Amino acid sequence: MKTRMRFSAVVSEAWRDTTSGASRAAVFAAILVFTAGLMACVDARAVVSILRQADTFQQSAAAVEALSADGLVDGRRCDALGMVPGITAAGAARPGEPLRAWNMPSAQIAVVEATPGFMSLLNLIGQPTQIDTAARDGVWLSSDLAATMGARPSSVVRTSAGDATIGGIFTWPDDGRARDLGYVMVVPVPADGVFSSCWAQIWPTNPDLSSLLTTTINGIVQPAQVKLAQLNTSEGSGFDGERAFSTRITAPAPWVAGAAGFVIGFVAVRSRRLEVASSLHARVGRTALSWQHVFEAGFWSVCAALVSAATLLWAARPSDYAWSVWIIGMRTVLAGSIAVIPGAIAAVAAIREKHLFLYSKDR
Repeated sequence: MKTRMRFSAVVSEAWRDTTSGASRAAVFAAILVFTAGLMACVDARAVVSILRQADTFQQSAAAVEALSADGLVDGRRCDALGMVPGITAAGAARPGEPLRAWNMPSAQIAVVEATPGFMSLLNLIGQPTQIDTAARDGVWLSSDLAATMGARPSSVVRTSAGDATIGGIFTWPDDGRARDLGYVMVVPVPADGVFSSCWAQIWPTNPDLSSLLTTTINGIVQPAQVKLAQLNTSEGSGFDGERAFSTRITAPAPWVAGAAGFVIGFVAVRSRRLEVASSLHARVGRTALSWQHVFEAGFWSVCAALVSAATLLWAARPSDYAWSVWIIGMRTVLAGSIAVIPGAIAAVAAIREKHLFLYSKDR
């Protein structure tokens, strides 16, 4: 007849085994950390890498489509594209009359007239920027031109067209993007009238949205008069973040961690098969033994999960989306930790009392 153990006795036995070291909790917790925890960190780093690629793609202006149609772009239509879902910002631009600054009279300064939408777009793709909020209507200079002129936000530059207050300075690095704004003064103008180009930042990249730029053209034109191109092709023609995320090599990490956790839980109990068989021989119920080992495995698996969670937070931290990356990694940690429990139960179920002497012989 099987001996029925009270629940408190089962818990007490599990606690004694854990504190005495009989369950080897520290060893198996460490193994779980170095499997599920390590896989979670590797997966988190893979996700961070994808996020960085996405940031680089946007910061390099590779997500910007530019339509060129000299004197044919409707400024208001172009600015209105910024209200379309999926288009972050859009604006029109046209060449202005070159001018001279009195502190560098020997050189002409190229001028670009831009709509309000274009100025918003410039603030996104011309990072880092220096802005004087008090001079919101002032002109903007590329950082190279500002350095040559010794200008800074809020300063006033005397030009052949009159005094110009500097409202902002934008960066236009030589990273593969078109050099249209590399050494220019950008002058904000109303969106009324026609312009030479319409720029739009589309994120995530979407060819269907790119085609909307052609709707800003006034009248019927010949194909040769219109050119639609990506502003920077050095980062590739597009960035499919969803596909990159779903096809990353570490995507199966939760499943692999779950399998590893099951094996670790199974081995943790199987390595004590002589003890379990002896308890069965002493008429301890298999259910009570299962609960005992569930408590023991649960203790060290929770400890491993806490250590892994802290390490994972460090692995995800460099990203601006650290908590989202941490949550993704925690799926792997939890899969490994939870799978320990059915592994332990399966091991108890697989141990047979009739093999007691065989277990003793193999000890």
